[in-house]
Amino acid sequence: MKKLILFLFMLSIGIFQYAQAQTVSGIVTDASDGQGIPGVNVQVKGTSTGTITDMDGKYSIKTSSEASVLIFSFIGYKAKEVAVSGQTTINVALDIETTGLDEVVVIGYGVQKKSLVTGAIAKVDGDELIKGANLKATQALQGKTAGVVISNNSGQPGEFVSVRIRGAGTNGDNEPLYIIDGLPNTGYGINYLAPEDIESIEVLKDAASAAIYGARAANGVILITTKQGKKGDKTEVSYSGWYGSQNPWRKIGVLEKDDYVMINNEAAVNAGQSPKFNQAQIDTLSNTDWQNEMFHYNAPKMSHTVSLTGGSEKLAYSSSISYFGQEGIIAEGNSNFERINYRLNTTGVFGLMTVGTNFNYSNIKNKGISANDQYSGSSLIQALNSAPIVPVYMADGSWGTPEKYGIAMQEITNPLAMLSYLKSETRENKLVAGIYAEFDLGQLVKAVDGLKFRTSYGTEYALVTNKSYTPIYDLDATHKSLVNKASTSMHKWMRWNFENVLTYTKSFGIHNLSVLLGHAAFKEWNENVGGSKADVIFDTFDNAYIDNATDPESMTIYGGYGEHTLLSYFGRVNYDLMDKYMLTAIIRADGSSRFGDANKFGYFPSVSAGWILSKESFMSATESVINFAKLRASWGQNGNENIGDFRYTSVMSNSQIYYFGLDKTQYNGVQPSSISNPSLKWETSEQINVGLDLQFFQNMISFTADYYIKTTKDWLVQAPAPLTLGNVPPIINGGDVQNSGFELELGYHQNFGDFKVNVSITGAYNKNEVLDIKNEEKKLTGGTGGHGQGGILVAEVGKPMGYFSGYETDGIFQNTAETDASAATQPNAVPGDLKFVDQNGDGVLNDDDRVMLGNPNPDFTGGFNVNLEWKGVDFNMFWYTAVGHQIWNATRRYDMNYANYTYSVLNRWTGEGTSNDHPRVTYNDLNNNWKTASDLFVEDADFLRLRNLSLGYTLPGNIIKYAKISRLRIYVAAENLFTFTKYSGYEPEIGGGVFGYGIDHGVYPHARSFLGGINITF
Repeated sequence: MKKLILFLFMLSIGIFQYAQAQTVSGIVTDASDGQGIPGVNVQVKGTSTGTITDMDGKYSIKTSSEASVLIFSFIGYKAKEVAVSGQTTINVALDIETTGLDEVVVIGYGVQKKSLVTGAIAKVDGDELIKGANLKATQALQGKTAGVVISNNSGQPGEFVSVRIRGAGTNGDNEPLYIIDGLPNTGYGINYLAPEDIESIEVLKDAASAAIYGARAANGVILITTKQGKKGDKTEVSYSGWYGSQNPWRKIGVLEKDDYVMINNEAAVNAGQSPKFNQAQIDTLSNTDWQNEMFHYNAPKMSHTVSLTGGSEKLAYSSSISYFGQEGIIAEGNSNFERINYRLNTTGVFGLMTVGTNFNYSNIKNKGISANDQYSGSSLIQALNSAPIVPVYMADGSWGTPEKYGIAMQEITNPLAMLSYLKSETRENKLVAGIYAEFDLGQLVKAVDGLKFRTSYGTEYALVTNKSYTPIYDLDATHKSLVNKASTSMHKWMRWNFENVLTYTKSFGIHNLSVLLGHAAFKEWNENVGGSKADVIFDTFDNAYIDNATDPESMTIYGGYGEHTLLSYFGRVNYDLMDKYMLTAIIRADGSSRFGDANKFGYFPSVSAGWILSKESFMSATESVINFAKLRASWGQNGNENIGDFRYTSVMSNSQIYYFGLDKTQYNGVQPSSISNPSLKWETSEQINVGLDLQFFQNMISFTADYYIKTTKDWLVQAPAPLTLGNVPPIINGGDVQNSGFELELGYHQNFGDFKVNVSITGAYNKNEVLDIKNEEKKLTGGTGGHGQGGILVAEVGKPMGYFSGYETDGIFQNTAETDASAATQPNAVPGDLKFVDQNGDGVLNDDDRVMLGNPNPDFTGGFNVNLEWKGVDFNMFWYTAVGHQIWNATRRYDMNYANYTYSVLNRWTGEGTSNDHPRVTYNDLNNNWKTASDLFVEDADFLRLRNLSLGYTLPGNIIKYAKISRLRIYVAAENLFTFTKYSGYEPEIGGGVFGYGIDHGVYPHARSFLGGINITF
């Protein structure tokens, strides 16, 4: 009986399998022309069953189940998987693999095949941008594009991200120009963009590529294209979301109670005083970890995006709504960022006219604390300097403060108390919209086939509201407010850009020509108004409105207006012979309202050429190894006008107040606000670039190398002038600077059956040198280190711009014999004090003895990116490094006796031979060991950081199809998982302007994050 049952069971399985098995046939065609493709591999997924298409692209294959999945693959085409789902006929159109030479890149007012590009252009696809949980798309560029240095000014949510392309070329604003769907913008204004909405980013690095945007393109151009729908595509709905938690990746080692008390008692004794604390006091003291109190552990951040794309034969659309929220890892509730976005892009074809629109609305709410500020009452530097013996709360529930322990420290007080009192919030509503119409005139007149006219208009409107409230409080003598006060300000920005472009593209046998002529007009203006008033009747931030305040005498109000306009004409000619020899020439003329009539217009030409060597007959012997080789060379000029409005003249100011008569009647006076300079002209960046592009072994290995020399002429700087001038000095054209360097990109792409490998390495070396400064000293100074340490960043002829300047030290005086020998230069030194080097040997320590101590700009930056895929499993790992730069560590307030110390003080000098690098501690520092700008504050900032690590799995189509899901991917990821650096502070990467770059005043650290996410497409 058992044998009969087993026989019937096995028979039923066989019958079931036979019923499920079926034969599938069809034709595989090229999606671009509909022609059949012979030799296509057709395989039943997960089995060894397979076949190939015949000469007409036809195939026939037997599957074991109607739930099988067929894989269609062929060299040069994108592989495609299709679920059988009971079908007996499956026709497939394969798309050409365009990740290599046939890939199209945006070049400004058009697109071009990558193989024909003659300039230095880097491209990052939208898929790369969303692999990290980034607030800004520019953050995802770090390490992905050689020669582009991305530095977060701090890790605070919503904080500005500094971008430098091929080094600092000006001592003003070094940020590139951003073009977002055709609308010019600045890096400060792209917070509204969600990375999930971006199709691609192109970086125009050399002058020849950027010259078409001549105005403001001296620092490079970043082109951002948002996602568009495709005509004929079926409607797809997708959701992308992730949730993560953040924590500090490190703490700074500062003294706890016992060591703090010991060091302070020693400092008092060394100053000739009695010990500050006795044992009875020590036994009652607290031991507060102020960093732990300030940090917000497991701070959440999240992103949710729902998108809808599709199209018909004449209309395509792409729409999305997204939310991004991030709480900062410092000061819970006081450091947050939230953004809601709605985007809609459409394209329609109506005969000879193509019309496109883009619309983006964003609502942003931002709360922040002071970042990288040594004097702020709410920054992290408060926690680093707060005494551990001060508790957060006293026994009676009041705030603990240094003053209550007899160690008042001016700006330093209980940071949590200050955060509870100082409340502020910024809200921004922004609308960015554009429309274009393109006319194919060749459809009207056959003789002008290839002639197109495009007109476009883009606009941006932003309304920013800042609100703050200060309640009545009394912490100590320095931190108090006797009245409460409400303050509000509103800032409105408006800009529009109108462009008309005529292009003509034609092939004449082996000659290919493209000509572009264009005109652009741009205007932006802003208005602001603000005020404050005291005695608010409601003691809450939510009700802190000016009309709820009652003190008319305290009321203040202010307002202003500014505008900026540009008028531009430009042209470009692209020519190639047999797709082998390429030549591009560009000219742009820009007129700016920021310059006077004498120099209103600047003219920016460029020329570039390319030669595809691999198409020459003498390269045929190497074609099995080198399948593509191209030489590029370019020269060009770009402009910079980032000086503010109307700086060539002097606007009038009515801020002066005068009193006349016996009754001292008040009058408002009017005077020029600055000295004019009608001869002011454009700053010009001139660049030479030579490049080589190679592809090996059927595009399996790619290699790109560039060498450049970028010279910025006629710096726009504020003239150094004595205070006796009596007014703000003018902006002048004050010098020249040069950046030169190499950029390398190496890629490896290969499929081993189901296993796919994609590896890329980028590296860039840059040398910066000031060529000329038009003043007698040939030098400009700026930047502040610790308290009283001014002028630590210097631009000087023959040296890099913004290097660290100060005194070199030569160890520590070990005994009185050594101090006596140096009494002339350091008369106040005693054993245990630093030796400062008298560089010129004149017996006097002064500014002539200051030397270059370091450079905040890295010599080399690089990225290493690994992408692996196997049967639905994907793995990504990205490392980033910066080498050859230093940081000025100004995190301790050495002007305050009772500020806390880092662990390094435990290696201080306590007697002859005990230390030769860390001076003694004392309350009476007559030698100014810590107040003098010296190499004591300069630290190596080289680092290697694992920026992103992710592991995902895409479920098989035959499993998810029953839920009407076409794609489902789940993943986990980590950010900033490891950082290897010798720097002792929170962050080895600190951005900022030329005279603020690389100075650490308690920078807001980046977070280490862990997150999980999901991508679903229906």
